[in-house]
Amino acid sequence: MIVVAKDLRPELLGVRDQGRRPTCLAFATSAANEKHALAAEHLSVEYLYYHAVGRTPGGHPGTGTTMAAAAEALLHDGQPVEAEWPYLSVMPLHWGPPRISGPAIRGELQLGKLTFDGIVAQVSAGHPVILGLIIGDQFYQPDQQGYIVPSATDIQRGGHAVLAIGHGTDLQSDFLLIRNSWGASWGIGGHAWLRRDFIDLHLQETATFKARRA
Repeated sequence: MIVVAKDLRPELLGVRDQGRRPTCLAFATSAANEKHALAAEHLSVEYLYYHAVGRTPGGHPGTGTTMAAAAEALLHDGQPVEAEWPYLSVMPLHWGPPRISGPAIRGELQLGKLTFDGIVAQVSAGHPVILGLIIGDQFYQPDQQGYIVPSATDIQRGGHAVLAIGHGTDLQSDFLLIRNSWGASWGIGGHAWLRRDFIDLHLQETATFKARRA
């Protein structure tokens, strides 16, 4: 059983579901931006994803985006509230943002690759960390306790972005609590525990919010 040291779930808005679109990074970034800005309602994932794809070399809405492009979109374009441009479960034939009437909440991301302990330090200070992972089949089915552990026989399926929002330990290892964007039916209400060696093996990059300028 994991002894929880930090859990930011009570400080976040509800878990969301990206459906079959490659928008995981936009969802993870949006959840982090909501926490950073103390937003009272969801911010528009669709708006962020649109501008991130536009800043991705050779970008296409069906192939996802990069942390660098998402960071540029968040810094320069920001995000209005979800109601301004609700998330589209299916891509329309003509994709473009409506006229935005409210403010766009911007933020500046620090890109890199934190160590497990560096991620823990950020989360302990109340700052979620965006994680870019390579995932395999095991990631799709956390066990009943929400554990996902590495396996030498696991087949890698590709990149995925989630948000680190907590950490804890059991008698054998340290864990990160992550929020996914596959709805509340995945894991434990949309969350799971990743063991230290899983992070060491599968982590590719991280992003954290810089402090807002005065």
